[in-house]
Amino acid sequence: MGTDSGNVARMRAFVEQVHEGSRVELIDDFVHPDFRNRSAKNGLPDDRRSVAAVTRALHTAFAGLKVEIVHCVDTDDVVATHKIYRGRHVGEWLGTPPSGRGVEFRVMDFVRMRDGQFVEHWSVLGPLQ
Repeated sequence: MGTDSGNVARMRAFVEQVHEGSRVELIDDFVHPDFRNRSAKNGLPDDRRSVAAVTRALHTAFAGLKVEIVHCVDTDDVVATHKIYRGRHVGEWLGTPPSGRGVEFRVMDFVRMRDGQFVEHWSVLGPLQ
């Protein structure tokens, strides 16, 4: 198990550039064409398109979005990431109307990687706090 493997570095770059930075144009660099999101929510697609949809939804729902990586480790071809997302809740998020206040929620992701790209994803999202 490691914290500085190539897969961990790829995950950290993805979180920083795509999720926090909203650079959806980079998704094809990180996500394999055969990607499957095993935790797709609210009728979102379960393929690579879901990554862009979630990224856009995050930035619509949370102004000033920041993502703190608490833990990011890998074993074999799976990267596990524990993150805290923070921002001002200005748009609907998973059915919750905007509150206008600063919020945070935790996410635990597991991503199976192949050749430096994400091929499968599972996640558990904590409640808005």
